[in-house]
Parts: sequence; C-alpha cells; structure tokens
Amino acid sequence: MKDFLDPVLKPIAFEIRLLQARLDRSDEHFQTFERIWAEYLGGRPHQLDFTAESDGTTVITLRRKEPIPVQLSIAFGELLYELRAALDNCLYAVAVLVSGQNPPPSAARLEWPIRFTAAEWKSQAGRFRDLPGEITDALERIQPFQAQSPDWNSLSILHDLARVDRHRSMHGLGLYLSKFRAKADQEQIEVLDIGAPRIIADGGQIMRMRVGEGVELSPSNFDLEVEFDVDVTDVRESPGPSNKIGRPWGPLDARLRSLIKATRLYTNDLLGLAADLAVKDAGQARAASSHSRL
Repeated sequence: MKDFLDPVLKPIAFEIRLLQARLDRSDEHFQTFERIWAEYLGGRPHQLDFTAESDGTTVITLRRKEPIPVQLSIAFGELLYELRAALDNCLYAVAVLVSGQNPPPSAARLEWPIRFTAAEWKSQAGRFRDLPGEITDALERIQPFQAQSPDWNSLSILHDLARVDRHRSMHGLGLYLSKFRAKADQEQIEVLDIGAPRIIADGGQIMRMRVGEGVELSPSNFDLEVEFDVDVTDVRESPGPSNKIGRPWGPLDARLRSLIKATRLYTNDLLGLAADLAVKDAGQARAASSHSRL
C-alpha cells in the first residue's frame, strides 16, 4: 500500500489510512472465517450413513449432526463488505488527489465500477467524467468484460458475492464434496452411482451400490475416502484461464484469498497512477508559472 506519509499523498492521508484499515480488517475476517471452520470440523459434525433400500441397493448419505455455524456466514459477509468498501474508498481518494478538491467533483456518483459488458461500461461512463482519462482507462482494463474468463475475474466474483450478501440475505454455506475415492471388490459390490464434486445437503446421496447377497462390507472389499470443504451453496463450475473446468480459484478459502490479494493490488496500482498524475500536474503548473514570469 502506498505510504500515506509520502508528501504527494498528504492530501489523502486520512483516506489511505481508512483504506488500509479496511484491508487489514478483511484479513482479520478471513482469519476468523478459517478459525470457525476449523473448529466446526474439529467437532466431527457429520457422518456417513449406509442405508439398505427396498430395491436391494445400499445408499451412502451425508448426515449432518451439527449445523454450519451462522458466525461463519457473518465473518464471510463482513469480509466482502470491507473489500467492496475499500475499492470505493480508493476511488474517492484518487478523485481527491487528481482534482485537488475534497470532496471531489461528482463525489456522490463515485463508486468503483464493476461492469460485465462494454455497453454497461459506456452507459455508466458519465459517473467518471471528472476523472483523468488515464484513471478511467486503467479502470476499464480490469473490468470483467475484458477478462479472458469473466467468471474467474476477481471483481466479478466480489460483485456477485457482495451483491447477494448485501441485498438478499447472508450467503448460504454448505459442505462441498471436494474429494471422493472409492475402491470396491467388483465381484462382491456393483457400484451404481458414484460421487462427484458438488454441494451435499444434509441427507444428500454420496454413492449408491449393490452389495452381493450375503456379503458384508469390510475394509477388505470396500474402502471409501471423502473430504469436504465449505462453499457457497450456489457455487458454479466454469472454464478457467487454462480451460480447465472447476470452481473459480478453487475452494472458497482460496477464492477469498485471491479477492483480498486482488483488492490490494488494484487499489495500490490506482493510487500509484494517481500519485504520478499529481506529480506531473504539479510540474506542469510550476513550469507554466515560471514561463508566465519571463
């Protein structure tokens, strides 16, 4: 983060301290999120049930003994809020620095843009008419509609998550079946339906099989290994930058790390650009003043 003690940035020292505080707070919320999740898993809150069905098959289902703590959703939502607010704080600070006014021109219309089509960008361009072209060009280059994989774009992910959390309800969080490995003796067990990466609700089926008559499941004929992580219940897989299909940036905790990292990068770079413009403008003003005295 740009040093708010830099003389060039002195006019926005408070705004930079506020921005830094929000980013630090997002880190704290992430640590809280990880701690709550680890404590929840440490209590072994779910188990696998093997149920014999009337059609002669055996179904393995997930039984959740303890609900996912609501505090996990709260930490998640507060993290998203701080990141979205940090972006808006940054753009306000940039507008102050390049305009030399606080509040800056069109202050009420300023918000960090997140646009999904070129038409959306163009239709909202008036919000940024008082900003230098260099600033708006930099903002346009990082928009979701410019991304190779828009679903994996950090601004797109943040917008979607923060919008739902702010306007609808706290995000539903669920258990995501992230790893599934089953070994079965094919002479004794017929696997009919195997698990696949997805959200598994309480009572949800993980696997279905037909066990031979008189056969008892044991480590010698059947071995199952599953792992779960936490994710939003409406998570969608899509092709990423390498064209491999998966959850954007992997599990939710990895996605949140990428959002924090991207927000730090975006805000630092835009403040750096604004500082360069402020120095350039100051130099031009001094040159013009010197010329007028000749």
